[in-house]
Amino acid sequence: MSYELNVQNGVLVAVVKEKRATVDISGPFKEDLIKHISEGNKNVIVDLSSVEFVDSSFLGALVAGLKKTTLVNGDLKISGLQPPVRAMFELTRLYRIFDIFESVEEAQNSF
Repeated sequence: MSYELNVQNGVLVAVVKEKRATVDISGPFKEDLIKHISEGNKNVIVDLSSVEFVDSSFLGALVAGLKKTTLVNGDLKISGLQPPVRAMFELTRLYRIFDIFESVEEAQNSF
């Protein structure tokens, strides 16, 4: 699988293991993310440290996850943005709605 979902210290950590996070994985990723949030994992970190490119469908999956966590009084945070991915977050202004951290540990400490 091109991503892993694990609970660490009470926080769901989704690690994307692809260089390109595109429509190929966005559907299954979104479904798994929403399922885990619905099962009670209201605080989520998405680790994108291996990702060099994201497309709009994957960004949409992240927004859907954020909306779901907000509905259950949780939060979704992003960690490990590579420069091209950070540029996409700036271009789309998503950096304004997501808390972005350098590492998973920093994101965990912010909850």
